[in-house]
Amino acid sequence: MIASRQREVAESARDYFVAFAHVEGLAPLARALDRREHAYRTEGFRYAVFAHDGQLLGGADLLPWSQLPESGLSQTKVEIAGRSSRWGVLVQPIATGGTLVVYEDLGERARFRQALALGATLSLAIVVGGLLVVSLWITRLIYNRAEAIARTAGEIAAGRTSARAPVQADGDVFDRLGSALNVMLDRNEELMTGLQMVTDSLAHDLRSPLTRMKGALSRALEAETGEAERIELIGQAWDQADQVLSTAGALLDIARAESGASREMFRAIDLGALLDEVTELFAPVVEDAGQTLIVHPPATGETMVGHEILLRQAIGNLIHNAARYAGDGARVEVTLESGVDRVRCIVADSGPGIAEADRSRVVERFIRLDAARTTAGSGLGLAIAAACAKLHRGRLLLEDNAPGLRVVLELSRA
Repeated sequence: MIASRQREVAESARDYFVAFAHVEGLAPLARALDRREHAYRTEGFRYAVFAHDGQLLGGADLLPWSQLPESGLSQTKVEIAGRSSRWGVLVQPIATGGTLVVYEDLGERARFRQALALGATLSLAIVVGGLLVVSLWITRLIYNRAEAIARTAGEIAAGRTSARAPVQADGDVFDRLGSALNVMLDRNEELMTGLQMVTDSLAHDLRSPLTRMKGALSRALEAETGEAERIELIGQAWDQADQVLSTAGALLDIARAESGASREMFRAIDLGALLDEVTELFAPVVEDAGQTLIVHPPATGETMVGHEILLRQAIGNLIHNAARYAGDGARVEVTLESGVDRVRCIVADSGPGIAEADRSRVVERFIRLDAARTTAGSGLGLAIAAACAKLHRGRLLLEDNAPGLRVVLELSRA
């Protein structure tokens, strides 16, 4: 490629100087070549012009006339300052008389090739070295990030469930992986904590009804027990069994809602109609408690996609709790508020309310502020409402109604 380009340069120069000789003559060409030789002697190309008798008229004095090769392009040795090197020689007779000679230093071409090769080698070495350094750095970074996640997994496997993967603010793929792992671990810890709490609560809350049921059946089986008393004892055992089944069913509903399994039962719901039906169902309960039920229906039909059975149960639990704890003469107000992406069902009462310190605790399973457990119920009403809100990607809020309690069941339309 280089030799071809150099040959083209030599031939172009030959054609130019031949044309110059035809137009200006040999003498002006000789003077021009003398000036060029004086100014650019160190270049790879040098030029000379000879008369028809072999006299050098001007240009580079590298070879005498007698040592010039035949017309055309050839190679020969030229000795300059005691050093012999190979030169390419292009001999071109001029029609108007004389001969043009174009010399090319082939050593210059070789040195140019060597410089190119050296530059390419150095560039390649720099690129390869840079790639190697970057590769080692990236490999080390990946190893460290993966090792941190693996170390977290090992700690979890060893029983330290509070361990979490380190997450940086960069937001790369390892940070996203670590964040997803941490969310999973948080969720698992939450479920394990909930399972432990349910187990402890079941042992406490189900032992009493089961013990009472067993005691009632034992007395009913005694021979001296009268028929009327036997029937009453069997009825008591029936009530206790009912309570156990109700508690177990509520726990199953909460578990299905918190795990997301209940989403398969989602469908379009008319919330206004659902609210009317639930409030109509619980109106007698509120009236029996000596309270006033006030319903604020939506101005227009309000629809969303959700779990109808669980929503009925959650709203019913909120109204039932208000009727149970608000006290005689209280007002219970039920309101449905519509937003762009949220729907809020609000049950507010004018009773004694719940202290702010206890509001986050009463939504947990089996939590009743009545420490002596003198009131009926299992303490799962608000837990079911909270699970319902979570299933619908919302939240359950307990607020001060001044006076009383304001419970907001917030649901997402998505």
